[in-house]
Amino acid sequence: MIIATAGHVDHGKTSLLKRLTGIDTDRLPEEKRRGLTIDLGFAYTDALRPGETTGFVDVPGHEKFIRNMLAGVTAIDAALLVVAADDGPMPQTREHLAILDLVGVRTGIVAITKTDLVEADWLDEVVAETRALLQPTGLAEAPVVAVSSTNGAGIDRLTEAIGALRAVEKPACGGFRMAIDRSFIVGGAGLVVTGLVQSGILKAGDRLAVSPAGPKGIGVRVRGLKVQDAPAAEARAGDRCAVNLAGADVDRAAIGRGQWLVAPGLRSVSRRLDIDLRLLASEARPLRHWTPVHVHAGTADIPGRVALLEAGKLAPGERALAQLVLDRGICVCRGDAVILRDQSARRTIGGGTVLDCHGPQRGRATPQRLAMVRAQRRPNHAEALAAQLDIAAGGVDLTAFARNRNQTKMELAGLEAPGLVRVGSGERHAAILDRHLAGLAEAIRAALTGRAEGRNSESGLPAAALPRLLPGRPLAACIDAALDRLIRDGIAERRGERIVLAGRRIELEPRDARLWSRIEPALTASGRPRTVWEVSEALGIAGNEAARFFKRAQAAGLVMQVSKNRFLTPEALETLANAAETGLASSGGDRFTVADFRDWSGLGRNLSVEMLEYFDRAGFTRRAGNERVIRRPAVEVFGDAARG
Repeated sequence: MIIATAGHVDHGKTSLLKRLTGIDTDRLPEEKRRGLTIDLGFAYTDALRPGETTGFVDVPGHEKFIRNMLAGVTAIDAALLVVAADDGPMPQTREHLAILDLVGVRTGIVAITKTDLVEADWLDEVVAETRALLQPTGLAEAPVVAVSSTNGAGIDRLTEAIGALRAVEKPACGGFRMAIDRSFIVGGAGLVVTGLVQSGILKAGDRLAVSPAGPKGIGVRVRGLKVQDAPAAEARAGDRCAVNLAGADVDRAAIGRGQWLVAPGLRSVSRRLDIDLRLLASEARPLRHWTPVHVHAGTADIPGRVALLEAGKLAPGERALAQLVLDRGICVCRGDAVILRDQSARRTIGGGTVLDCHGPQRGRATPQRLAMVRAQRRPNHAEALAAQLDIAAGGVDLTAFARNRNQTKMELAGLEAPGLVRVGSGERHAAILDRHLAGLAEAIRAALTGRAEGRNSESGLPAAALPRLLPGRPLAACIDAALDRLIRDGIAERRGERIVLAGRRIELEPRDARLWSRIEPALTASGRPRTVWEVSEALGIAGNEAARFFKRAQAAGLVMQVSKNRFLTPEALETLANAAETGLASSGGDRFTVADFRDWSGLGRNLSVEMLEYFDRAGFTRRAGNERVIRRPAVEVFGDAARG
């Protein structure tokens, strides 16, 4: 069990821990000289809870070091609130208690210290005042124990109370996450970082990322670890852990407090957090929209602003949805606690829980967006997903959902909801309710039916334009699934990058048919895609006349426009797509480069780039950095048109 101290400066937190554990947690020379805790201190003992190591995090009590205190209460099991009998509750007592309540601490003990300095009547008053202070918080039922670190009075009762504490069970699910609160060099070992494990399991040899740290984080490997200050084979959620890191990018100057040690899939950062916000009842005035604040999450302290999503201001003691817009990125997940302090960082004003770690910049307060954020309040993953699926007619991004709620691929695969249909894969993994998918297919059919097609009009609609033409901006993977349903049912078909109603053809007039009989051989004679101007010169046709003809030929489905001045027959496109498929299969990989396609197709580099950009638009390939991934078979994208 990990217990954090809390309380006003000079109320005896460090002395009490020394009495309980025999360890002086003030480790810095400045702390020794000034006689007060400045940074986090740590102590471990096996004497308080049989068969279990108890770890204590000694946090500063002085108001100047509240940011250090906040770094020490991340995901703790319990709190030890310390109140000096000669002073009674003081400003930092109240602020620390408010912080513990905001971060969700519901297990703890209150120690009334320095009882040897006061009379019994005064002690009774302090105990009564302290109990009253606890009532509105999650520690309302916490035992209050009067002790003296000087003469040992009450220490036995405090020890019994600590032994009776029961930590909230933290399931070891999700990817590994640990907020870093210290980093230091150990001779012969290298860099060590410490923190409290928030989720997952860690073992020596695991590969992790430090985030935020550049666009991809800092990749590291676990060389060794300690749990509760003892060598261990693994660390789990709830453990206080020291991790020895190795890796080419490991640099103490770049790794430290404010960052997270996470599974690689959790390294993404955001500057917009949608949260459930509570303003402290002690605030003198309402919180207004766009108020500047200091945001504390994990062990980070980042300036930002509060965008209220449900009203222009929030009254003291009230709750509301809000978005935190930060000055720099942070690495958090749904459920993480955040604490807000005022612009000058002099007082705590409120806090809450992260609901969505990647809030949008636009449309953050629309009714549908607010409904999606409210659905994230549900602690059960399956229930939250079901609620979002009911709201989102355009589907739910499962990759983003899993990242937000720290779900592994296996955990995500186990989530079910009535009517759920999983579509796409990889970064385009999505889910949609079957009734919404049917509605999306009908919307596409209606858009195709309403497409005006004249003699020179292009058939159908570009597939790439569908997301902005359809209501609700549906996800690309859901659009693809709806199209597949229309194609399977014989309602629509793909013609390269365009979607058309099945069987829709525009016949060429006799004059155009005769012209096509001349152009078709010239278009394919050279063995490489030719431009409109190359064809017009070869046949002695005016360039403008050739350009107008190619538009009419495209409306008839005879050619497809791959760039501004280049048209190809469906058969030629399918041949080039087949070259990519065959080449990739023979390479044994799952991605290919422009150079690979150039070699497989026999085209030049510039033309290869042009063709691959068209393949991306057509949905045959998808760009991944400097490589391409084949999204669907060539026959699905070009086959119908080539045989039509």
